[in-house]
Amino acid sequence: MIVNADTGKLAIIAAVFGVLLLGGLFINQQQAPAPQPVVDQAPASPAPAAPQLSLEMLGPVYSEKAVYTDDLIRISFKTPLSDNGIESALPFWLHNASGEVITVLWDRCSLQLPSGNTVNIINKGPEGTIKPVLANKSIALAPGGDLFDTIVPISEITQADSGLALTTGVLDQGPFQLVLALQVGGDCSPQQIKYYTFQFIIR
Repeated sequence: MIVNADTGKLAIIAAVFGVLLLGGLFINQQQAPAPQPVVDQAPASPAPAAPQLSLEMLGPVYSEKAVYTDDLIRISFKTPLSDNGIESALPFWLHNASGEVITVLWDRCSLQLPSGNTVNIINKGPEGTIKPVLANKSIALAPGGDLFDTIVPISEITQADSGLALTTGVLDQGPFQLVLALQVGGDCSPQQIKYYTFQFIIR
């Protein structure tokens, strides 16, 4: 049987293409990675938040919110939180609940630190800044009047680049006490000094 030359060439070319096609398929099968099973991953649980410290009043009566009330005053103290921890300060709100003028006698007030050391205090005043003044002026509250201020133990005032600053990590080391001295009455009524001793703990 005589085979046409053109037909023979076409057959050879078809055979070559067939071999190349089979070889390419074989190589692709060898190089293609096996599909990996998809595993659903649970979202990472957030880290537990650090416990929030708060100020509690232990005396003269217990108050989880550090609030005290009698016929003369209503007073509420705030946890002295700062960016660096518990600041050595005691913010408070004082309301005159009586019909008499009451005067806060700053020079007769004191703070007993958790270490047991009793120190004089200063108040930040309406500006909210620490001033290197030991003899604070007294301030009088009219009946129904309010005072927002912060008590600072003088032993915990430090010098910083930006001025005066307060230490941290002192008041949360154990119970501490504030002695608050109030003068009741004015020029037209008998005057007497009343002392309040508040005991606190931060935990």
